[in-house]
Amino acid sequence: MASILKVDKIRVTGNDSDSISFNNSGNITLNKTVSSGTLGSSVVFPAGHIIQTVTNTSTSNVSTTSSSPQTLITASITPKFTTSTIHIEGFVSRLEIIYGGSNAYASLYLNNPSGSAITLGVSGNSSSSNSSPAAIFGTHSPNSTSSQTYTMLISTASGGTQSTSSDGQRYTIKLTEVAQ
Repeated sequence: MASILKVDKIRVTGNDSDSISFNNSGNITLNKTVSSGTLGSSVVFPAGHIIQTVTNTSTSNVSTTSSSPQTLITASITPKFTTSTIHIEGFVSRLEIIYGGSNAYASLYLNNPSGSAITLGVSGNSSSSNSSPAAIFGTHSPNSTSSQTYTMLISTASGGTQSTSSDGQRYTIKLTEVAQ
């Protein structure tokens, strides 16, 4: 014969507050910190919960004279859930743009795993060489739990621009899986 233990609260010996509480629907409230353990694969995280983050950083100089995008850096993430959204952040601490015959503009791209642009940013000015920090953001819903590789790319953005580069400075791509 099976035994049934019915309780509303559980209190650790010597404590003055409840460690675990149960409501009439059977929902559990943990009033203390869970210091170790593993959540099972069937745990449902609330929308907006960060599941995992992957970051890749480099200082290798990447330079181009072309208006065709050139890979600056990539990062891969394997989503835990098919319903997750991937937030992509790209940062270049110094995007150098060299003035050519008429202006100095550069493009910064974020591409999804199929190579399509998620977003594009343009930086520069029409009268001189320039360099400044550049950031770019985007989101992608891969609907998959297979590895996904995202790419940040650079190119010149006009025919009058001589070249653009990362100038050997730090640049980063960060991928964050967010529960939906």
